[in-house]
Amino acid sequence: MEIIDKYGYLESALEYIEKNIVSGRGLQKTAKKARISEDLIKNLSLSLRGFSEKIFVTILHQEIEDRHSSISGADVEISGADISIEATKNRAFILMDLICDIVIDGEKEDKLKVGVKIFSKNEIKII
Repeated sequence: MEIIDKYGYLESALEYIEKNIVSGRGLQKTAKKARISEDLIKNLSLSLRGFSEKIFVTILHQEIEDRHSSISGADVEISGADISIEATKNRAFILMDLICDIVIDGEKEDKLKVGVKIFSKNEIKII
């Protein structure tokens, strides 16, 4: 199973994470937009230092494959992505919703919604 990001939705979401959170630039503006405290967004930024897109995609690939292991020869096309920054009482995280099409021999067979919570570079949960 291969993940195909034909329109760049996943790439754009990952660029947003790198540009607005991991780099640490504009955190005050990002915190204001997300309506969370600046301290929470700073802690999120620090915990994401060293975030690896390659590891993220590997985790995503494995989870999708586990969920749809019965579909052999299928590809997953990312057909939408939404990203937001959420917070619990004392911790911020990135919430990413991906809309995926399961495609077999060029035909769309199924639609899949995958939620991802990113708490740190080492704590990524697929929901």
